[in-house]
Amino acid sequence: MAAGVTVARAVINVDIATPLSTSGRFIVDAHGRRVRLAGVNWYGASENFGLAAGLDRTHRRTLAKNIARHGFNSVRFPFSVWMTEQTDPVPDQYLAANRDLHGSTPMQVYDACVQALTDEGLIVIPNCHMLSFGWCCSGTDDNGLWYNDSWPAEKFIAAWQDITARFKSNGLVAAVDIKNEPRQATVGGRALTPSWGTGDGTDFAAMYTTVGNLIHEVNPHLLIICEGLKYAGDLTGVATHPVQLERTGKVVYSMHDYPWFHPAGQSSASYIEEMNKAGGYVLSDQGGGLAPLWIGEFGNDTGSLANFGLDPTSQVGNADNGVWWNNIRAWITGADIDWCWWALNPTHA
Repeated sequence: MAAGVTVARAVINVDIATPLSTSGRFIVDAHGRRVRLAGVNWYGASENFGLAAGLDRTHRRTLAKNIARHGFNSVRFPFSVWMTEQTDPVPDQYLAANRDLHGSTPMQVYDACVQALTDEGLIVIPNCHMLSFGWCCSGTDDNGLWYNDSWPAEKFIAAWQDITARFKSNGLVAAVDIKNEPRQATVGGRALTPSWGTGDGTDFAAMYTTVGNLIHEVNPHLLIICEGLKYAGDLTGVATHPVQLERTGKVVYSMHDYPWFHPAGQSSASYIEEMNKAGGYVLSDQGGGLAPLWIGEFGNDTGSLANFGLDPTSQVGNADNGVWWNNIRAWITGADIDWCWWALNPTHA
């Protein structure tokens, strides 16, 4: 095996050798073979106690084994800038099934979870979900930009430089998802709306470029994942202002999708047309150059198949959710798109 190459688990029986890069519309491994990310979100570390949910019930290594056993090859692992600065230990009761972590800070718990996941051959994708802590997202939480009145841009950048440095030796931390769901925020008493390619203080394309290049100064191997505007639903700006890093072959674009993003009962043809216009076009030459697309979040109530709305007579589910599920499944399958399900855990931390 070549120096610096780390082997990850694949959804099918083909090893994935990191570091990852892009080739046209695909993510590829160190040998140039296509990699289709098929992952799951494990959230909680961006919330009130700064740790991933479920550690009071399940050992992190058992959980990692179960993720891999179910065929996933990657985990999107949200954090907050607030979490990275906490120095007090996590309350022991939230680590009841991980007693070896008693006395650990939130960042130390995050480190241990990353190690457990990558020990099972899973690719880990850190994501800055929030600046402060709490549930994401709303249009009034003032966490929609990479800065606000409490958290200057410098702290956001420093958090990413620290995250990058601490996992640099772990080749399976192979990508970073820079900022979750860009949306309006009030800063200095002004309501600011995210933009793309405008060159002003709300320009996410410029931010992704700056932060991506700074991250690559620490670890040049990482994929830089860039979410679209409007809660990661809009990548139309990429057509005229693609993110261009100093290191080529490292940009991946990301969208999120949920039933409430769409009208009830939407036809498959209408849904696919809408999604292709919003971001799917980056997979073709119409995007100003081919680039990979990753659906970093999509999901629904998974209490039962009825809750997907797959049974129109269900009193529990919602038939419109079933319409959405059939639509996104057809789009992802037909367009051969990488994805990450929301979420592994049904409860908040």
